[in-house]
Amino acid sequence: MIPAKARQDPPSLFLRSVRGAQIITLSTVVSAVIQLAAQVVLMRIMSPEDFGAAAYILVIIGTFKLFTSLQPARILIQRSGNVHRIADNAFALELTLSSLAFAGAVLLAGPIMRGTHEWFFERELQVAAVGLLVGPFLLPKVLMEKRLDFLRSSLVSFSEVLVAIGFQIALALAGLHLWALILGTLAGQMGSALLAWIMAPYRPRARFDGAVIKEIAMFGLPLAAGGALAYFYWSVDDVIVKLALGTATLGFYSKAFRLPHYGFRIQTAMSTMVYPAFSSIRDTQHLCRAYGYAIRYSSYLLLLPVAMVLACGNEIVIALFGPKWIPITVPFKIFMGLVAVRGTFNHWVDLYISRGRTRLVTMLSAVNAVLIVSLGYAGVRLAGIVGMAAAVFLTICSTILVAVLVIQKEYPVRFWSLLRPAILSAVASALLGAVCRPLFPPLSFGLALNLVFMAVVYVIGLCVMDRAHVLQLWQAAWERFGSR
Repeated sequence: MIPAKARQDPPSLFLRSVRGAQIITLSTVVSAVIQLAAQVVLMRIMSPEDFGAAAYILVIIGTFKLFTSLQPARILIQRSGNVHRIADNAFALELTLSSLAFAGAVLLAGPIMRGTHEWFFERELQVAAVGLLVGPFLLPKVLMEKRLDFLRSSLVSFSEVLVAIGFQIALALAGLHLWALILGTLAGQMGSALLAWIMAPYRPRARFDGAVIKEIAMFGLPLAAGGALAYFYWSVDDVIVKLALGTATLGFYSKAFRLPHYGFRIQTAMSTMVYPAFSSIRDTQHLCRAYGYAIRYSSYLLLLPVAMVLACGNEIVIALFGPKWIPITVPFKIFMGLVAVRGTFNHWVDLYISRGRTRLVTMLSAVNAVLIVSLGYAGVRLAGIVGMAAAVFLTICSTILVAVLVIQKEYPVRFWSLLRPAILSAVASALLGAVCRPLFPPLSFGLALNLVFMAVVYVIGLCVMDRAHVLQLWQAAWERFGSR
């Protein structure tokens, strides 16, 4: 006779997804808090010029990285059954492409830097290029996500953060500054790849099978093209700011952009859970419901930080980073709003690609690239980094709106019903936070109290307006952790 425990049904996809979301959210929030704390330290030690030079080097390395991958993660997760043969060929292909990109970056570092009058950063660029070789060794992390093993995959991501931060702060305190950012980033990449390889459920072996590589290329080339366009429009703003306003201004702009995007990592991490879940659903009605849950859950997480920054952005910048970083305040607020929009609605990408459809992603990426170059150049000439931030915000929000309307025809969801509790709670939190700010003590302690007050207002608002769904998520969390 089969024991009763063995006869129990496996957890539903919803519960598995909620558990995955719990792990991912917790690890991502902790990671973001640690990274933000590290940025507080680094931004007080280092100058905007250091961050501007590091941002410029990362743009160049990222350009070479475009040629290292055909996005095998998507096909590995989307395909059902045993995917070891695909993983082996993807590993061989990525290892070859990464080696060629690394050699190209090392050989071309001198001409690139001399061509942009930054010849003194040639050695730093060559060292940073080592990170191009890391990508293939992270394929085991994709296999963890395919199995919905988000605990291990989150540990891999978390290890990168801890190692990178440890090296960056130690080297910055030693006075290395720009080298601290480069070597710390490299150490984090290598550490996470090593951990992924150690914990791997399967370690890929280099194999070349023409039919499998063709299958990878047919699925991945549109995604790689879309990724290249996306990288272009997310990086060309840095290049325009650098050429028009200089390295120091790029340092301000890059921080105004990247600090809010620590919050966007919640959405990126959520995609590691959402995409496998979407890929496993075959029923349209069920998929539409899952899409709605993803939107609702993301809005819960992302709208509170927006309320806080809109109400207290200037005080937050001064308290955390010091008066020298005041120029980032307005673009910081703009990009925080962009993070909320992207993080809430970007699940359309996971939904579309999970159906094996990639053309819309590529088309909208091309539109973004054109608009950001044209609007961004005009914006930076008219209003500096504030103009560039506004151009990026308008471009990305416009194309997201188009994508969501296209998706809505096939997978209809009631957006206002999904988003009303979080939006109204965030508005109430921001208004009360701004009005009540003078009632709290001055300086950082009063700011901290005000932010806690805003968080309480936000949570109460969610519980009042969306009690059923809040309880549903809470009960799923309690089932996971409360019995321990």
